[in-house]
Amino acid sequence: MTVRDTLKEGSDFLKESQIDTAYLDSSLLLSLCMGISKEKLFASFPEEVTPGQYSRFRDLIKERSDGHPVAYLTNSKEFFGLLFHVEEGVLCPRPDTELLVEKVLSLAENDSTLTDVLDLCTGTGCIAVSIRVHNEKLTVTASDVSPDATRVFSRNNCSLAGGSITFKRSSLFDDIEGTFDIIVSNPPYLTTDETDQRMDEGWKEPELALDGGDDGLDLIRIIIDEAPEHLNDRGYLLIEAHPDQMESMRVCMEKNGFENIIILKDLPGLDRVICGTKG
Repeated sequence: MTVRDTLKEGSDFLKESQIDTAYLDSSLLLSLCMGISKEKLFASFPEEVTPGQYSRFRDLIKERSDGHPVAYLTNSKEFFGLLFHVEEGVLCPRPDTELLVEKVLSLAENDSTLTDVLDLCTGTGCIAVSIRVHNEKLTVTASDVSPDATRVFSRNNCSLAGGSITFKRSSLFDDIEGTFDIIVSNPPYLTTDETDQRMDEGWKEPELALDGGDDGLDLIRIIIDEAPEHLNDRGYLLIEAHPDQMESMRVCMEKNGFENIIILKDLPGLDRVICGTKG
């Protein structure tokens, strides 16, 4: 089998499983099996795939068709120009979340007094690490309650940020001390029904990182309610959530004294991040 034929076979198999990114996923998995970059793979179409490479590729394609995210199969995911280690037990970084990083970096660039950042529900650490790597003047703390996230974050912190980020094992603010200039979070915000549906469909990502309660806002309400105690004067709170949740979040932030509340749109033009200033 040539590289071209193997790619087509894998892509066609994934298309039958209704996977929209069939060709991309097939390319990433074959690159992994052959130990080459995706770019080199595309320049190697006429070359032969060894029996061992082909066998491993078929196994991975089957796992992908069963619902395993590519990031779990490759143990990696690119986010904000960095390659993060990913494994089962943590949420896979998503492009929409880069909006949070962009806004935090913009705030810090425009106001040098903003120096201390807290990332709640850090998961892989993609937000905290990206912020720290792209602005080394910032002091960044990350927290998560999950032992899987604790382990994966530590690996990414060491490999990408030189271990410069402080980590706190904490359920939201329970074990967080001190105050910060910016608090950022991508918390679980699916409803319980949505989470149950995804689990029934065979989603492999952890329920803990998805389920936000009956309306998806259980943890978000706690974050908004308690954030003022952990923010310095005129500090910022930024949260990612579903577009349909933004108005409820705006009302909740206003009740907790937040001002200058804005909603930021992601690349597809959907409301994705809410940002407010402590009043």
